[in-house]
Amino acid sequence: MRSLDYAAALPFLSNVEVIASTVVAVCTAITGVVALARAIRSNQRTVRAKSLKIGWQVDSGPDSTGALVLNESQATFQKLVITVTCGPRLRTARKDIALLKAGDEHLWPSDDVHSSVRTRPSPTDASTRHHGTPHNVQITFRDGKGYWSRSDERLDRVRSLVVWAERTRARTLARYFGSSSPFRRTYAVSVKVESFDRTEALEEALSRLVATGRPPRGYQVPDVVAGPHDWIGRVVREGSVLEPPFSPAGLARISPVAVAALTSQEQLYAIPYVFDSVALIRNNALVGSGPMPTTFGETIRAGNAVVEARGIEDGAGVALQVGSPDPAGNAGDPYHMWPLFSSCGGTFFGLRRTPSEGGGNDRFEDISVWRENFVNAFVQLSKLGTGPGGNGALNPDIGRAEALPLFLEGRAPFLVCSSRALASIKDKRLDVSVAAIPPLGDRQAVSMVSVYGFYIYRDAPNVPAARDLVTSYLSQPDAGEDLNKLQQLVPVQEEAMRTVAARDAVLRPYIGQCDDGQVMPSWPEMRAAWQLLGQTEYKVLAGEGDPRAVAGEAAEAGWELLQEARRSE
Repeated sequence: MRSLDYAAALPFLSNVEVIASTVVAVCTAITGVVALARAIRSNQRTVRAKSLKIGWQVDSGPDSTGALVLNESQATFQKLVITVTCGPRLRTARKDIALLKAGDEHLWPSDDVHSSVRTRPSPTDASTRHHGTPHNVQITFRDGKGYWSRSDERLDRVRSLVVWAERTRARTLARYFGSSSPFRRTYAVSVKVESFDRTEALEEALSRLVATGRPPRGYQVPDVVAGPHDWIGRVVREGSVLEPPFSPAGLARISPVAVAALTSQEQLYAIPYVFDSVALIRNNALVGSGPMPTTFGETIRAGNAVVEARGIEDGAGVALQVGSPDPAGNAGDPYHMWPLFSSCGGTFFGLRRTPSEGGGNDRFEDISVWRENFVNAFVQLSKLGTGPGGNGALNPDIGRAEALPLFLEGRAPFLVCSSRALASIKDKRLDVSVAAIPPLGDRQAVSMVSVYGFYIYRDAPNVPAARDLVTSYLSQPDAGEDLNKLQQLVPVQEEAMRTVAARDAVLRPYIGQCDDGQVMPSWPEMRAAWQLLGQTEYKVLAGEGDPRAVAGEAAEAGWELLQEARRSE
């Protein structure tokens, strides 16, 4: 074997080492140059952004007094949103400016600012003192690919936002704000969506954050929290969220029902983004595609007949989520129960309200008027349960985790569910028909209508961007359709609602509920009120005590619980 001449190879190896060292040095130099170039460009952007001057200009009259934006740079800024905070209640007004060229200035006169604020100062106060009082002015804007927020005191480049949401909604929102979404193509801001298993867990996390300033372990402090409108009473009391300022044109595109649901004392507290309600869904492969049942009794009989004829083990004629008690005191599901309960004469402790009644105002009847119907409605529900005198049509131990799988697996011909079920049904490619839930009793079955909104957390790391970006995007006519393309959800933009209703027969009944249903109340006591109703629902269906006595106790407890709500009528 030929021996290797190591001495001869040493010069070659030395040359390789020199070359490698040179390559590393060159790469390092290039990296340094690139980093330096980026730093220079970043510094230039910062200098340009600082040249955008803003503030509240006080002059001799309201026409020359107002929010002033002055571009002292040589650059053009895009998609500017001016937000003015006014008065001790921190009411906000908003104006959008498409472009502000180099050297331009824009004055938003005080009278115009205050015409955009829902609660205006009195004429005397406005003319003498209020216009001359300094107002807080903030602005967000684009500079090429960068997105910035600017106030009198600071300038920030906004690169990301954090959104909290319940698990089902988090999956959709992650795509809605994802890297290839219309939102990201419009705004160079990434959005991280952090998920919670249940809405109740999300609500509890927000309450703890407000109280302690600390998010749960593994979570970041949110800029935005996606939650239902029945949080309004509590977040107002806690002062945990900020008003999202809409432009008048943007607000006009949103359903008045959605706006009213997220409004308290004439102030909007969240950005509406989706409606929800409940409906009856039928598996046509099991039942057939004829007319939908006209009563809930007919639904039960048709479902039970299919289960028996097909020999479906562990099946149910109708899957309707109820749920046994959990350690937090939650039980039942009044939201899904409501059409049946209302058709039997039950009310939300005497509340009578639909979108078309009384302009959406709360109206309570005296307990002597509603108590008997409330009790009788629960007695009628008990006949569907598993207790004495029940026919077993509704199993109270079937909760959220069990109801939908029963339907998806073909073990339940009918399902009562919110629109969250439609994504899974579509994935399974099931042939379904959907209709409003038919009555159990002799009255109209009225569904509860919920509106989900984006709440801006008061101590969000990026308040201006969270407030302005999300509001700007959701006020666009096609924002609702963008969401609906990802999941069959009811948009809040009126134009999108009409478009979706015309093309989607499955979602159309849910859209109809938004006009005919009862908008959920949103008092601070809502969590306790829902728990009380849910516990009562579970007890009467499970046969825990005499249904009449259980419902009577709930009526008295609810009447006592909602004293403050009645006083505020």
